[in-house]
Amino acid sequence: MSNTKKTSNEHDNGCVGSVSGSRTLHLSLKREPFAVMVTSEKTEEFRVGGDWIRSRLFDKNDNEKDYDVIKFVNGYGSDKPYFICKYAGFMECYMDVTKRAYSNGLEITGIGKGDYIIYCGSVIETGNLRD
Repeated sequence: MSNTKKTSNEHDNGCVGSVSGSRTLHLSLKREPFAVMVTSEKTEEFRVGGDWIRSRLFDKNDNEKDYDVIKFVNGYGSDKPYFICKYAGFMECYMDVTKRAYSNGLEITGIGKGDYIIYCGSVIETGNLRD
């Protein structure tokens, strides 16, 4: 029995009906951010600037990479919880980000110049979620 749920069949503004063959940005999350992102409460992912995240966002010629979706996972193993959302771009911070607080107590602070904000569109698929 599959534990995967498709949450959207929209085809507007570049939404993919199926993620098969899509250009996918793969990112992992800790439990607290995962919990508020899978529900679409948190629609921005903050990443500290560095070589690793730059290699995911830019090619070797410093051109932005183009993605269709983002697959976020929580944990390790083949049965780890995940969700897939539309990729809505990113920006490099040019100043400190105002503190963000979420319903589960998660607070985001310390994001500043040179860090990245990755924008997430609607969740289109979830899987292996624990009740």
